[in-house]
Amino acid sequence: MLRKSSFILVFMLLCFSTVSYGQKREIEQGVDKSEVPEKAREWLKDAYEGINKVRWYFQTDGEKEVYEAKLRKKQKWHSVEFLPDGEISNIEILIEFKDLEKEIQENLTRYLTENYQRFKIDRIQIQYTGNSDDLEDLIDENKVGESLIKKYEIEYFGRENGLNKMWEGHFDSLGNFLEKRAIELSSTDVLDF
Repeated sequence: MLRKSSFILVFMLLCFSTVSYGQKREIEQGVDKSEVPEKAREWLKDAYEGINKVRWYFQTDGEKEVYEAKLRKKQKWHSVEFLPDGEISNIEILIEFKDLEKEIQENLTRYLTENYQRFKIDRIQIQYTGNSDDLEDLIDENKVGESLIKKYEIEYFGRENGLNKMWEGHFDSLGNFLEKRAIELSSTDVLDF
């Protein structure tokens, strides 16, 4: 009997470690502006001059910790992530599928169609990374600097092998697949689509 229970325990541990690998589970908590590194607050003030309605958050996924500023500029939601030392990490701008260039729409649709029995896009963000000055110029001068890397971060529901899951996928500037990870949903989230 002891052997059988040991086998079951080992099997359950293996299953749990396999399921949790590659999953995204972010914890986000609102923070007061005074808790955010001064370097991050100053960068945001310079880049997003005149925008006063900013919500600050501290976010972790168990591996990475960031401060995140969420705000609206020119009718678009912006999310700006900063490392704990205040250095900017990236800027994400929420867009709609219809706003993408036709080639990017086709590449994304092709990937999703070929890899999932069914799918539904939940949100799309353009993600910019690069040096601090070029990211600032992107926002305050609408100028794309040499160091900037443009990608797309897409959250979508996809049916794979008969199972519905929510995914976060990263795609290059042309909409070609780079990587993905499952998003861990709470029991109150619904996966019908």
